[in-house]
Amino acid sequence: MADDFGPSWYNKTENKELSRLSVISLVDDDFLQCSFYEHDKIVGIIPYYNKSFTYVKDASYNWCQGVMTVETVKGYTEQGDLFSV
Repeated sequence: MADDFGPSWYNKTENKELSRLSVISLVDDDFLQCSFYEHDKIVGIIPYYNKSFTYVKDASYNWCQGVMTVETVKGYTEQGDLFSV
């Protein structure tokens, strides 16, 4: 999977007008996850098990374009204590 992942600069998507950022990471050479930020604060991290890089890149782009909502990201975030602060 690491060979399909691409260089690190390609894994970051940003929309400065909406102040949204997403970063795709490869976890343990096993699955991809995407971290979603708005106004420089973490909104959530979604693991994408058994999904292609293209699929995750589309989710990243949708977030930055305002298609994906905060509620959607929080709903799919598995790390519940991420929102305890």
